[in-house]
Amino acid sequence: MLTWILQQSDGYIDIGEPEIRNCEIKLRINPIKRREKVFVGCGAGFSGDRPLAALKLLQKVKDLNYLVLECLAERTLADRYQAVMSGGDGYDPRISEWMQLLLPLAVDRGVCIITNMGATNALAAQEKVLEIASKLGVRITVGVAYQFDIAKAGLGSNLRNANDGISIYLGAAPIVECLEKYNPNVIITSRVADAALFLAPMVYELGWNWDEFLLLAQGSLAGHLLECGCHLTGGYFMHPGDKSRDISFANLLDLSLPFAEISYDGKVCVAKADGSGGVLNFSTCAQQLLYEVGDPSAYITPDVVIDFQDVTFHPLSTNRVVCTGAKPAATSVPENLLALASKDAGWKGWGEISYGGYKCVERAKAAEFLVKSWMEEVYPGTNSRIISYIIGLDSLKAVSLEYMTLVTKDIRLRMDGLFEEEKHAIEFTKEFTALYTNGPSGGGGISTGHKKEILLEKGLVGREHIYWKISAKQNQPTKSNDQINILPTETNSNHLTEFLPPEIHLSPAPSNQKVHLYEIAHSRAGDKSNDINFSVIPHFPPDIKRLKTVIKPDWVKRVISPLLNQSSFPEIDDNIEMRDKWVAEHVNVEVYEVRVTYHKACFKCSHCKGTLVMSNYSSMDGVLYCKTHFEQLFKESGNFSKNFQTCEAPSKVSSMFSGTQDKCRACNKTVYPLEKVTMEGEPYHKSCFKCAHGGCPLTHSSYAALDGVLYWAELGRRQEEKAASGTRERCGGGEENANGRKRQQQPPAGIRPS
Repeated sequence: MLTWILQQSDGYIDIGEPEIRNCEIKLRINPIKRREKVFVGCGAGFSGDRPLAALKLLQKVKDLNYLVLECLAERTLADRYQAVMSGGDGYDPRISEWMQLLLPLAVDRGVCIITNMGATNALAAQEKVLEIASKLGVRITVGVAYQFDIAKAGLGSNLRNANDGISIYLGAAPIVECLEKYNPNVIITSRVADAALFLAPMVYELGWNWDEFLLLAQGSLAGHLLECGCHLTGGYFMHPGDKSRDISFANLLDLSLPFAEISYDGKVCVAKADGSGGVLNFSTCAQQLLYEVGDPSAYITPDVVIDFQDVTFHPLSTNRVVCTGAKPAATSVPENLLALASKDAGWKGWGEISYGGYKCVERAKAAEFLVKSWMEEVYPGTNSRIISYIIGLDSLKAVSLEYMTLVTKDIRLRMDGLFEEEKHAIEFTKEFTALYTNGPSGGGGISTGHKKEILLEKGLVGREHIYWKISAKQNQPTKSNDQINILPTETNSNHLTEFLPPEIHLSPAPSNQKVHLYEIAHSRAGDKSNDINFSVIPHFPPDIKRLKTVIKPDWVKRVISPLLNQSSFPEIDDNIEMRDKWVAEHVNVEVYEVRVTYHKACFKCSHCKGTLVMSNYSSMDGVLYCKTHFEQLFKESGNFSKNFQTCEAPSKVSSMFSGTQDKCRACNKTVYPLEKVTMEGEPYHKSCFKCAHGGCPLTHSSYAALDGVLYWAELGRRQEEKAASGTRERCGGGEENANGRKRQQQPPAGIRPS
């Protein structure tokens, strides 16, 4: 292959020839398998992530080949458009900070950095990175892979009216071509689908082609799991007091970014650095798997449409999880790619003020009323464009104020307005600030602001109408006094000892009673434009059967309706009726199920350690059994050790779910969950919980204990009275005279006569 270089006036050299292609699928010609496996790490999961965490991953994982900085979301893309409109840069402003910290070690280790920090101006970002590398005294090649053009014929009417540009979710192909053509140290992209950033080095290094859909599905699974960074390793998962998610503060402090080991045959293992904190397990993997996927049987990426329904996770250790089961959907490749069009959405103004102490909520209500009234006085008609909520009380709309029982003494009122004109937003901030002298007593800590609001509208564009371009430049650093060429020293972990993951408690939700959803499941939400994706993941996987009976479209609509309340005080019934009517007409809810969502390593019979499936398990009080041993343990006489003396001792995992060791207070034999009742803290067999006199069964409300002996309650009270008359009380309320003939009387409610 012939390459050429051209010296530019800016001191950087063009490497090779630029290339322009459209997004139609073109198979690779004789792709080369460069490695048996490739190690791809995630250095950032969003634009506000921690550069120091990425450096630690580079330092600790010596096998790393690629480091992906995923820093561009829909919200940040809108921010970049807004920056360009204000005369600023169209790329991520933190790119200098990231590159200055990571470049020396990455180049020294031969790790290629791939990032979408180029946003709407990848070429300017390329220049900035070359400038930083020159100051560091590091020679690098920086490639760019970015959206170059869109044919107008491919745009629908909703996209043709975009003010300041359209961004396409590109696939992995331009990055693969950039790697193949220029062998760069850094690749900067425009908007590329998150998973595709990670898939590209797999395709390049492992010799995959664009029609090997099973491999592409597994590779995209790895990319999707990695794309949100520490979300996979315990970030945004830890929850104090939740027995399934209670990670210590110190453990969370030393959180590791994730990486993946991908083999040429599609085997995927996600991992975190050895000795790091956080947690990597079935729950964290499942939560990230379902993030923003929509229909899990057809998760659409530019490179392959994936079916996630049969994905399973197999832990190898506390730091490594094997991921299997991703496969191509019925339609393997999308014909169109997703486009985001930037549109003017008006001007946003906001204000916050704190109130504390006696009747603070009522004072916030008064402040809200005043600000809205003042705005209506100055600019009639703007009142309806303002919403408000109380931080610390109902800002998440998780519960309506009318159901609140919490007495709060410290709240913060937040009000937001979205206006057609900038002058309205500015006036709003002025009126809000006026609460200092014109509002209720005790308000303080006012903050206000306003800004231009950008909306991103979705659309689809045919592949043949979209063009991408790749090119590369190299710097030629020379020695100067301004250069900083120092490799970062190894950062120390916060703790020297290995962190232990939280203990997993598999137990079903209690039956025949209402429970809070958060007690039996964890969740994560994500959004794409006007679509919101909620995942609900039961801690005890079989509980999905019960969740399915509750979580239906109508239930979801009732739950989300309060999100549309314009005030914390929706007192007018008509407003609530209008809200619910709008939700019914405009909100479409789709509920999907991922079929296999249990952790095979833990879903075992606690007695024989055999792997369970959904159709052959039984459980009692959180203890799992196969149906065979459930029948033998709970429906036959005898105790645990006698019936199964020949079985092997339970494994360490099985012992987590071992059976009860309680002894019956009456017979002193082992009590198993199905036959257990507890009275005054003492366990009994149901068959032993009976009157000592006549043997009738007892209940919580019908027993009495005299000197440790159980009686029917009425019998205990009347026993002494009957002794003198020559009669004795019969269990259940009847009497016998001296010759044994019974005099019947009605038993108490709930007690059957013997």
